[in-house]
Amino acid sequence: MVFLRVFTDKLLFVEWILEVLRAVSIYFLNIKARIEVDQFSETNETISMQTAPPAIRKSIIHDEAVLNMRWDLCKGCEFLNESNRCEHCGCYMRVAVKLKQKQCPIGKWDKYKEVHGTYATN
Repeated sequence: MVFLRVFTDKLLFVEWILEVLRAVSIYFLNIKARIEVDQFSETNETISMQTAPPAIRKSIIHDEAVLNMRWDLCKGCEFLNESNRCEHCGCYMRVAVKLKQKQCPIGKWDKYKEVHGTYATN
């Protein structure tokens, strides 16, 4: 219990532990959401809001300019095949371009991040 001596109060120690656990939980929930988004874009040709998992519904981009810019870059890509699937990463790009966490595997477009109502890259 030497570690407890650093804290002046047991309640302060418990609050610190809870804050650490919260941060770790958020970190792993974000990783889980990214994995779900990646798997969804690799296995689904379209997005149905009724059957899509919550991580997918939360990560949909509604900015038409961004969607059009991403899709225009994909349409001209040498890795896009006739079924709109990327031969480099295996994702259905008509789905992938609509998801905030996705980025082009060869760097043509980046993850979507909204900053004060405007689009920015990470």
